[in-house]
Amino acid sequence: MKEATKKVVLITDCIDVASSEMKFIILLECQKLGMTNVNIEVVPISEFSIINASFLIRLMGEHCPPGTVFSVVINPQKHRSARIYGKTKNGILFFGANTGALTWFLNDFGIEELYEVHDPGFISFGGKYVHAPNVAKLLTGVPFNEFGKKFDTNNITNLNITDGTIVHIDNFGLMKIMGNTPKYAEGTRFKISVNGIYKLDAKFSNRMMSNDDKEWILYKGSSLHGMPELGTVRYKKGFEDMGFKIGDVVTWEEIK
Repeated sequence: MKEATKKVVLITDCIDVASSEMKFIILLECQKLGMTNVNIEVVPISEFSIINASFLIRLMGEHCPPGTVFSVVINPQKHRSARIYGKTKNGILFFGANTGALTWFLNDFGIEELYEVHDPGFISFGGKYVHAPNVAKLLTGVPFNEFGKKFDTNNITNLNITDGTIVHIDNFGLMKIMGNTPKYAEGTRFKISVNGIYKLDAKFSNRMMSNDDKEWILYKGSSLHGMPELGTVRYKKGFEDMGFKIGDVVTWEEIK
């Protein structure tokens, strides 16, 4: 019988050769443990952004089947955080530093098991030398208690992302914004402010691509059941022109 393919989602801001190193260490460690049929997808994070990591982990949690392993490699903090791992109630396994990046994902899908890996002390490039070998253990079914100890859920770092926060900017320059699905009449106009400062006017549209080039449009996006999105039509540098970045807070006021 053919061995079922095991899936890893490597969610990281290490997107140069480092991502290839991590992938091949995972594959090598899996081979040592008797597993050869492994597929690894890399999801790039905006550099140093825990907010962007949090969104992307939650987004992928929506789509990946039970048994998928999330390896989260990002830690821009000065201090070392505990490396935690476990399983959600929808069957996804995860391994990552306790930075707050996992909060949204764990809150929405629930925790079935939670552990902290035995601390090896500081090791340069932990994503390669600590995360990757332990991800292989998760993939191959090594019991959780053989490479770590129980971790109290009360000690999970909380990341509070307020409504209006830009959580992702895609390669078309379109900004995904934390919040409920926008529901307005076609053509409704708004004053857009960022971090409390007025920046531009935009209009609401059900299909942003039906509008004029470079026009600013607020619309119902495709992620997580219709999060708000804001961007310029067929022009990917609108957010750069205005200096918008992940973590900024966007608000809008209808123009009467």
